[in-house]
Amino acid sequence: MLRRILTVIVLGLIAASCSSGADTGSTTYLEGRTVYGSVCSTCHGSTGQGGVGPNLSSVLETFPSCDEHIRWITLGSERWKADVGPTYGANDTPIEGAMPELGLQLSEEEILAAAVYERSRFGDIDPEQAEADCGVPSPTEP
Repeated sequence: MLRRILTVIVLGLIAASCSSGADTGSTTYLEGRTVYGSVCSTCHGSTGQGGVGPNLSSVLETFPSCDEHIRWITLGSERWKADVGPTYGANDTPIEGAMPELGLQLSEEEILAAAVYERSRFGDIDPEQAEADCGVPSPTEP
């Protein structure tokens, strides 16, 4: 009996140490995970691997500025073409697919949260760093 209890404890500790931290983060990160899962994953895949939309592993190279990332999500491809031009991102990627204009569907807070989540989860930076990059006040700021 004691051996079983110790085995369960050891396995629990191993599982905890192997956790990716994907379920941790601030309210903004967690809201972004929800928005991503319900809206963005349809095209970009549940793990950002791509599908109809591009793979998101290079999100930080494409959008070094969180403001531009948010603007892209807000405008979508057609409005971006009309307002900005035929390419997007730091590497001037030609717009070929159809990114929806999510500013018509999501609030500014939801778009911000989705950008934070994408930058952290697929750009491989800490949620706190993604939030700072996107202008989310830290919990200690007024």
